[in-house]
Amino acid sequence: MRKLCICLLASALCLRAEEVSAILQRMNHDAPGFHGMSADMHLVTFTAVIGDKIDEDGTLRMQKAKNGTIRAVLDFSGQKDSAREIGLFGKMVRMYFPNAKYYQDYEFGKNGDLINQFLLLGFGASGDDLSKSYTISSEGTEKIAGLTATKLLLVPNDPKVKEKLARVELWIPEGQANPIQQQFYEEPSGNYRKVTYTNIHLNPVIKGALEIQVPAGTQKR
Repeated sequence: MRKLCICLLASALCLRAEEVSAILQRMNHDAPGFHGMSADMHLVTFTAVIGDKIDEDGTLRMQKAKNGTIRAVLDFSGQKDSAREIGLFGKMVRMYFPNAKYYQDYEFGKNGDLINQFLLLGFGASGDDLSKSYTISSEGTEKIAGLTATKLLLVPNDPKVKEKLARVELWIPEGQANPIQQQFYEEPSGNYRKVTYTNIHLNPVIKGALEIQVPAGTQKR
């Protein structure tokens, strides 16, 4: 009897999940009006080879230009031992370490479009674009930050992408088009990153292009 109840409960949870097609249609509807977002974020980084898990709190600001280019700033400056800001600007990334008073710039080169694609996963992405790049299925519902969300499993269609990214999970709240949580599973390392968002604000007013403000006298390495 207990097993039967558990099975019935699991079935009920699955039934409450939205159809994938309905979520993708909602993304199609909302994507043209997406210009950016801001949110608090909780990041969990797991390194498989040493079994290490790190929890960090920070903020994310994202900006989408008319040509589709994404600019984003991940701010972990509140972390005591690993304070940093990460700026993702098209095909360039800037890492700023305020405690050490230096920053580094990197060029993504040909991988720039791939980085943009990951940044767009869920936020501002159209359902059609996701369907072209990933095989998408539903894995039922879960409660995330007090909201009922449908969990989507995305498996990359491009073999080259799949060499680095085994799969992605997105949690989309009922009636919304953007994720409240993302989880990225790396290949072949077994590492993963999980990001949970709270206090999400869509299309906040952002004057000018997003940048990392580096104080005068900060060294470049």
